[in-house]
Amino acid sequence: MSTRAPHLPPDDAEAGGVDRRQALCTLLRGTCALAALGCGGDWREAVVLPAPDPAPAECGDTGVPGTPEEGWVEVPLSQHPVLREPGGHAAVRVPEALLDVVVVHAADGCHRAVWRTCTHGDCPVVWDGALGAVECPCHGSRFGLDGSVLQGPASRPLTAFRTLRVGDSLFIHRPR
Repeated sequence: MSTRAPHLPPDDAEAGGVDRRQALCTLLRGTCALAALGCGGDWREAVVLPAPDPAPAECGDTGVPGTPEEGWVEVPLSQHPVLREPGGHAAVRVPEALLDVVVVHAADGCHRAVWRTCTHGDCPVVWDGALGAVECPCHGSRFGLDGSVLQGPASRPLTAFRTLRVGDSLFIHRPR
């Protein structure tokens, strides 16, 4: 039986009267509760962009790209030479145009561009040529080159962007 007066803090309490063990246990319970709710870590709900065009361009689409004010972003193929050949793919980032996409040269004259952030867990997606799909390495979601969900857990498609190749540049339509 303790002879300590009831109004005094226990021996393992901090100077302010807080029991360290109790404080750590409370912190641990809170952390476990957040983890159970899906909070914390690198996972967070992704921001999904609305589809910029009613339908992305078809393979072999021709035309003249518009102006930067209309949302057309020029990507010189000299910056991404792998995109010159069918099968080539690259992550293309143009921060000043708020463009962050995966571009795949799917067939001669056919480039596809999809948003590079998974709609499930806000992870950067990558092209997997062996699977023929855009894949999220964080949770395994897979998407077609048109942005459609091929395999969950993602339930929302990636935004697909219209592309045009003119000379040695690829133009991607990223409406503002």
